[in-house]
Amino acid sequence: MTLSAKFATAISLVTLLAFAGLIPLGRWHDEYFTLYHFHESGFPYLGERLLRWSPRPLSELLAYTYSLAVYRFDSPLITEFLAIFWLMFVAAALWPVLHNDRAFLCASVLVALLLLGHPVAEVFYWPFATVAYLPTVAAALLLLTLDWGDQIEGLSGNAWIFFVLTIAAASSEVGALFSAIYVVLLLTTRSTEDGRGHLIFAFPLLLSGTVLYLQFTGRVATGGEVFGDPSVAHHPIATMSAVAKHLPFELLKGDSGHHAFTLLTSGLATKLLFFFGVYIVMSAKRECAPRIQKRRLILAAAAIATATLTLAAALYNFGSTCCERHATIRQEYVFIAVGSIASYVAARWPSRSGRHAGLLLVCALLIPLAVAIPKLKTEYTGYAERLHANNQTWQSGRSSGSILRIEQAAPGPISGGQVIAQGTYQSGSPATNDVPWMLVFFGKKSAVVTAPNGEQSNDMRR
Repeated sequence: MTLSAKFATAISLVTLLAFAGLIPLGRWHDEYFTLYHFHESGFPYLGERLLRWSPRPLSELLAYTYSLAVYRFDSPLITEFLAIFWLMFVAAALWPVLHNDRAFLCASVLVALLLLGHPVAEVFYWPFATVAYLPTVAAALLLLTLDWGDQIEGLSGNAWIFFVLTIAAASSEVGALFSAIYVVLLLTTRSTEDGRGHLIFAFPLLLSGTVLYLQFTGRVATGGEVFGDPSVAHHPIATMSAVAKHLPFELLKGDSGHHAFTLLTSGLATKLLFFFGVYIVMSAKRECAPRIQKRRLILAAAAIATATLTLAAALYNFGSTCCERHATIRQEYVFIAVGSIASYVAARWPSRSGRHAGLLLVCALLIPLAVAIPKLKTEYTGYAERLHANNQTWQSGRSSGSILRIEQAAPGPISGGQVIAQGTYQSGSPATNDVPWMLVFFGKKSAVVTAPNGEQSNDMRR
């Protein structure tokens, strides 16, 4: 590899380590409510969630297992729980390409870009979002890196695709949507191995359909989550119009700047640099079978279609583009699609020059890193304070007495968090923050919330 290619790899791995170092700063939100009910009601509550609220068989089962561990060890186990999914994410990115320097270069840059240029707090540092969405991302990522590592062909390739699509479908409704689209395209284009091997894909397709059906007839059909524009929510035509308005920006944006133009140009520049870098690197690969080329287009089409339909689903159900985790997933899918399309183009019309790939990939990293580095500095400057606040709150919750003392630190610009209004809250409070369920989880009658960084303000009774 050239010096610039080695530099791109080094930057990518350092970025990965810097973001992974923030895992202990992960925070609970819905966990106080859900883990308490898992503990009190067990499998009946798990079944209720699967049928009425969150039809995600794998992630819900893992969340239930997490609740057992939390109560067994009397610890939030946030670092341990998040680390499991981070390791899976990194393995999906790098394991298939460990013995191929060129593919490892592309995969390491990609895994860094999946962390840069967009918010990642919910998907990577919030346990209940991580358990659903990080396997979803890792599944699509693994399909690409298996291709880059030349492990997607033959019967073993079919087995990997079956495994990946099943994990995606069982993890979240987004993964189910991706899996369903991928299987339909795979079968209609006859991109599976000859024989009856394609029949195995009926299972992830059926699983995806079940998850999506339960989600629509349960949570979506109630119409109780409209917090955006009511003229858009649950109105198909208005939703389609809103999708057309938001789609280009949602798929192409970055996080450099404060205006729509700079956000769009920084995001587009990063994706184009990544595309051309991967294109040049992959042009040096051996020729591949037409079936593999089809699968590259299928992966790209499924990723872009899923990103588009998740935007439509958010606008339909909520009346807005909704939540950070959905925006993160859309960006992850776009980068995976860009990598897959670049691989297709490289095989179809290979570059005659192998130079400048490393430089292009370095530039693709530097654009979002210019924004991320100051944020990382802020994160690590306040690291000890945030850990201390989290630990003190947990210790207060597990101590004797009826008062919960909630210590706070400023939210991290990467790992996230929220600031609860300072004051005293009573059990049964109508407050919309986490405090009411924190009181239930810890079995306390009241909570005293301090302001971040020891700030003082008037006591606000709840």
